[in-house]
Amino acid sequence: MPERGRGLGLVFAGGGNRAFYQLGLMRAWDDLWSRASAVAACSAGACVVAMLLSGRAEATADFWKRRRAHVTRNINWLHPLVGKPLAPHAPIYRDTVNFCLADGGFERIRSQPFPLLVLTSRLPRGLPPAAAAVLGLATYSLEKQFKRGLTHPTWGRQLGFRPAAFDMRDCATAEDLATLILASSATPPFTPLGRVAGQTVLDGGLVDNVPAFLLDDLPGVTRQAVLMSRPYPAEIVGRQGRRLYVAPLTPPPVSRWDYTRPDLVEATIAQGEREASLHRPALDALLDELC
Repeated sequence: MPERGRGLGLVFAGGGNRAFYQLGLMRAWDDLWSRASAVAACSAGACVVAMLLSGRAEATADFWKRRRAHVTRNINWLHPLVGKPLAPHAPIYRDTVNFCLADGGFERIRSQPFPLLVLTSRLPRGLPPAAAAVLGLATYSLEKQFKRGLTHPTWGRQLGFRPAAFDMRDCATAEDLATLILASSATPPFTPLGRVAGQTVLDGGLVDNVPAFLLDDLPGVTRQAVLMSRPYPAEIVGRQGRRLYVAPLTPPPVSRWDYTRPDLVEATIAQGEREASLHRPALDALLDELC
């Protein structure tokens, strides 16, 4: 039997905790790595990619549950009055990514034979970082409200936010990679402004939370499987040209930045595993075109 071809681009959308739906999908679709020619990811989707390719997904999920055990509130408005962060997420997130990259995890990621692109958003020229963060996140939320079911936002680019993508494999140290993942997830007040390659950046979702465009002109990528983190209208998901959009069939039980309910993260992963078989026929049809 001839060797099955590569040519698949895998896209991991952002979405905070909801991106763990993708972890559930990929638990069932582990065979896709042998068909992949490139990966594009954004925000929490980049964290999911790191967990999967580090070989430490299960241990990292367990670590996160232990590390956030003290969290009972996602926002505490009194904390800044006593010199504490408004939200507890940043140190927990960084510690979790550092754990993921330990014990050979970083080396396994760097050894992958295809690009692992992580999207961040450069700030509009001349705009102070704090103002850019407020403007960008508010614009992102408004566009989602006004354009229900929107897959690829445009308002951020119109305001001057620019894409900046980096390959995980180019990170010299595990600390550099952790910094890149957190920069792609930079959404104050939950996580701080990011800094990569000497530039201040924000969450890549301000440019495009579903960064399939990063793979459009990449040599060797002929089809894309785009893994979403929330439901979309039926006319948006499924096969769209060279892309297959795979979205949760019902809203994932966990919210984007809820660190108080690890049980809902587990339920979101389980939802991905459960729905993987329902999406598989469309995925197999896409894979057949790679042969």
